[in-house]
Amino acid sequence: MSLPADILVYGSLNMDFVTYVHHLPQAGETIAASSFQMAPGGKAANQAVAASRLGSSVAMVGRVGQDELGRQMKAFLAQDGVDCRYVLDAPGDHTGIATIAVDPAGQNSIVTYLGANASVSVEDIDRTAPLLQTARYAILQMEMETHVGEHIIRTAHEAGVRIVLNLAPVVPLDDGIYPLLELLIVNETEASQLTGVAVASLASAREAAEQLLGKGPGHVIVTLGKDGALLCGPGVIEHYEPPRVQAVDATAAGDCFVAAVTHFVNATGDLKEAVRQAVEVAALSVTRKGAQPSLPTMAEYEQFIGLKEVQP
Repeated sequence: MSLPADILVYGSLNMDFVTYVHHLPQAGETIAASSFQMAPGGKAANQAVAASRLGSSVAMVGRVGQDELGRQMKAFLAQDGVDCRYVLDAPGDHTGIATIAVDPAGQNSIVTYLGANASVSVEDIDRTAPLLQTARYAILQMEMETHVGEHIIRTAHEAGVRIVLNLAPVVPLDDGIYPLLELLIVNETEASQLTGVAVASLASAREAAEQLLGKGPGHVIVTLGKDGALLCGPGVIEHYEPPRVQAVDATAAGDCFVAAVTHFVNATGDLKEAVRQAVEVAALSVTRKGAQPSLPTMAEYEQFIGLKEVQP
């Protein structure tokens, strides 16, 4: 019998097919990869694994195909201690995939195929009512039908569960959804799409974050890649710079950040400190290749911080 989960993660599970290239391809260009990796991914699955490796009790809700990739995805989740009883098979659908190209600076280009992820339904969410009785936080993204995502938010809010929405990809949401959110997390591109503000500096990130806060969420975080993250909330605007690292692959760094923020704020109740720690965890993740293979354990994070603190 699985233990009650503190954190529920709803959304996508993909198998990632990753190529490492000398530069990201332009339209019509064929290039050769220097190496290849197949590894489990998908925004939600990455976030579930990241939170579990940091020490949270996590349950995952989503769908995979009735195929070998789907069986592998569930096995990987279980191996990392994630409760996957609510990861259901989608008859007739393929498991979702992502094809990812990564350049020497760690930047990436990603194409996803939703596959079974698109079949997650309102009925699937309603089946998770027993999980919501004990959970404290719910994380979701929007790699699903929009009405299903909105149903997750309303259902979790009614159950008294705090909601972390990583609004990726950007989709139009009912205005009444935003006030139900404990935390809205977007990157620079997503913040620009949502507000019309071209986020290219700390000042423009702040402008976009304040606009988003006006929609009603408790707090807004704009992630800034190598420049860290900006937290915006009632009476707080704070920028967190990451430690300097040698980036190898930024795949799943955003997912790692979302999970780490949720893990730490659930553990301590201190959102400012949670964002600071999440920036550090995400920085560690970009020093490794792959999506889920890059996600640190708590012991690895503590060792990383210890090394950072003793450096001159």
